[in-house]
Amino acid sequence: MKIALKKKLFIIVPAVLLLIGGIVFAVNRSNKLTTPDPAPSSKKKVQSPVNVIPVADRPYLRLEPSSDGHYITLTVKEVKKSANQLDYEMEYQTGSMLQGFGGLMKLDKLPVSDKKLFGSQSAGGAITYHEDIKGGNLLAQFTGGEAYAVKSAWRYFTNSLKATEFSSQDTKFSVKNADLSKYSYLIIYNSPGYPAELKQELLSDPYVLSAEKSLQTLSSKLEVSFRSSEEGQIMGYDGSKWQEMSTTYSDGLAQASGPAMDVYVLVKK
Repeated sequence: MKIALKKKLFIIVPAVLLLIGGIVFAVNRSNKLTTPDPAPSSKKKVQSPVNVIPVADRPYLRLEPSSDGHYITLTVKEVKKSANQLDYEMEYQTGSMLQGFGGLMKLDKLPVSDKKLFGSQSAGGAITYHEDIKGGNLLAQFTGGEAYAVKSAWRYFTNSLKATEFSSQDTKFSVKNADLSKYSYLIIYNSPGYPAELKQELLSDPYVLSAEKSLQTLSSKLEVSFRSSEEGQIMGYDGSKWQEMSTTYSDGLAQASGPAMDVYVLVKK
């Protein structure tokens, strides 16, 4: 009996193992047939050449701080070279850390703005604000026609010391007025382009000065300076047209004073 049982087990056990192996193989084969590998993402980030188009064809952009200093608003005012979408990346320094964010903006109707937080927000809604913002760079990539990109610097001021004079990140442009001590947050931005048209040749970047409240209410004239190796004419855009400002030049410094303007440039005389 024992010998017969052993013979039966010798035949049955391999058969069972073979059957189990066949079932496993069939299941695995079925899964491979019915569960395709995920397709690779077809979305590719736009990587257009940066700052290669003429300044006259570049967009006029503005950066403005919020009243509490926790947000920044990017506004596209004018797009001179055809585009219907902006994909941008903003990087900024907060203390010793480099932070950033990005966004997409449709350009169907201008001006168009996008407001972003200097900080982070949890899934539960808790907000952490970044402090000691110093400024950074904005990379703006335009698509819809011939793709192009521009990149420029901006400098941020938290005016807790009631300063009255401020300069751009590249130190080539500065502004001064005693009443600026009443402003808590200011930005000097090297806009990639300028509004309207300029016939004169540029000697500088277009510079935009903004604050958490209107600068048009300054009770006295704003003193403006450009560092330049060539004597030039300072011009300001008042929101509707360009105006020449009475300019003096000495020791590589062009200076003028007048009401606060939306944009400032130095041009050849």
